[in-house]
Amino acid sequence: MKKILLLTAIAAFGLSNVNAQDSKFGVTAGYTNITEKASFEGDSFSSSESGFYIGVLGDFTISEKFHIQPEVLYANASETNFLYIPVLAKFMVSEQFGILAGPQANLILEDVVEGFNTLGIDLTFGANYDINENFFIEARYGFEVTNRIKDGGDLKDRINTLNVGIGYKF
Repeated sequence: MKKILLLTAIAAFGLSNVNAQDSKFGVTAGYTNITEKASFEGDSFSSSESGFYIGVLGDFTISEKFHIQPEVLYANASETNFLYIPVLAKFMVSEQFGILAGPQANLILEDVVEGFNTLGIDLTFGANYDINENFFIEARYGFEVTNRIKDGGDLKDRINTLNVGIGYKF
């Protein structure tokens, strides 16, 4: 939990120093699919659960083509609760279409078995489309780069996330 608070504080401090030309804030919600993949010595197993996510975001315009979009998202899939904190770079390909990429912290908000990390770090990429000045649609996929098993050796466990949703910016 201390790591999440530190990461959030660093992101907030860093973004407060950005000399953004235009800033918008908003809300987002949609469908989430969370896949857990475990592997050991060449054998692998995966399971997938669907649910929803809801959250808040900031959209900070750095230049006409480049934005920074930090978010805090709550997700629920199969009675498991997650907190996601992405900090995404958004490159505007056109006036309405953008490509997203960046790191994302994810935290399982439930008690887990001993030896299992509740905190993971993802590389996330996706795209968004601005329907108009306020509404947008978005899809993204997060690949976890950390291992959820503490001192697991050859045992690897990762949680990947697909989000598809809609949002509103004020």
